[in-house]
Amino acid sequence: MNSFVDILRKPAARARFNTYGLLLLTTLAFPLYSAEEHGDAEEEEFARGIHGGRLLEDGNFSVELAIFEQGIPPEYRAWAIQGDMQLEPGQWQLDVELTRLGGQVDEFRFAPNGGYLLGDAVVEEPHSFDVNVVASYQGQSYRWQFESHEGRVHLKDAMAQTMGIGVHFAEAGIIHQTRLLYGKISPDPQQVSHITARYPGLIQAVRPTLGDTVSQGDLVITVEANDSLQTYEIHAPISGVVVDSHANPGEFAGNQHLLTIANYDNVWADLNVFPGEAQVIRAGQSVELHMGELSATSTIRYLNPGQGLTPNVIARVPLENPDLVWTPGLLVEARVTVDQFEVPLRIDNRALQSFRDWQVVFIKIGEEYEIRPLELGRTDGTFSEVLSGLNPGDRYVVENSYLLKADLEKSGASHDH
Repeated sequence: MNSFVDILRKPAARARFNTYGLLLLTTLAFPLYSAEEHGDAEEEEFARGIHGGRLLEDGNFSVELAIFEQGIPPEYRAWAIQGDMQLEPGQWQLDVELTRLGGQVDEFRFAPNGGYLLGDAVVEEPHSFDVNVVASYQGQSYRWQFESHEGRVHLKDAMAQTMGIGVHFAEAGIIHQTRLLYGKISPDPQQVSHITARYPGLIQAVRPTLGDTVSQGDLVITVEANDSLQTYEIHAPISGVVVDSHANPGEFAGNQHLLTIANYDNVWADLNVFPGEAQVIRAGQSVELHMGELSATSTIRYLNPGQGLTPNVIARVPLENPDLVWTPGLLVEARVTVDQFEVPLRIDNRALQSFRDWQVVFIKIGEEYEIRPLELGRTDGTFSEVLSGLNPGDRYVVENSYLLKADLEKSGASHDH
């Protein structure tokens, strides 16, 4: 096709320029139909027409095909030129077929709409497909095929395995409605023993030192009673660790605590429940506790009124602690499940990535990975309900999905059509 400048050199074209010239120059300066509202690539990979769309040429016949999406759902608009004459919309016909990753085919029929042909359906995101275009003019057909792949990454399975790309199936599941509470770890009062002398006297011997582990029944202190001058033994009432000591040989044993033994194999998480949450927090609700990399699950055993004049309630959560990692005094946060509901389709939140102004996941078909913009519903922080954009059974990337996004950003992917 001749360039716009070459066309205007012809006498017939100059005559028509009086009618259309102002519109054409305005369009060139301010391309209303550019599909690049998300940014152009530095170097365009295809020729563009005066409306910013893709220019398809076959001899003296050419079609400009653009996706217009400024303030409206994306739609196809098309113009045609024969020689140096722009055709009226009713003079020619157009059909477009889009084949998406996975085999879905979208067909578009076109009808006149003002100064262009308009497609009969929304061009759904992502705009990633193989395009087949058929135009008819004066009994002759013109065909073009091209690829328009947006948000797509090709990755060999062996490389995906090396990168730790993990794929899950989209399926129905449970969404938990939770409340976030804060608290701290406390020892089990029944597993803390403060040892005192049965009879006042002189401490003869102390077996364990601070930090030693003792078993229930172990001899820990020997005392000579003042009144009888008889020696008696004190044995550990529980198994645990000596966490406090005020006993030394030769000292007097009166009413003071000589040793404190604590067993932290089982502890409590004491969670603060503010008045605004008190109506939905109940005994028996499941709890997920977190502190840095530590996590554990349990249930609320009971609710205890706050101390003093505070209106808070304390939710007490028993916690098994065989590795002694949940130490008393540790500050924790907890997600308490106050309700739950089943949804037809949910995804793991680890899969979510941002792409342009969408939240997306990457689906996998063969060795191709492609974005799927999602409309999300309820979430519990771990899983989110999917309202649209994904189908049950779709394979989507969960682990290390950010690596695919980084690959797209590195390639400078743009919203070209």
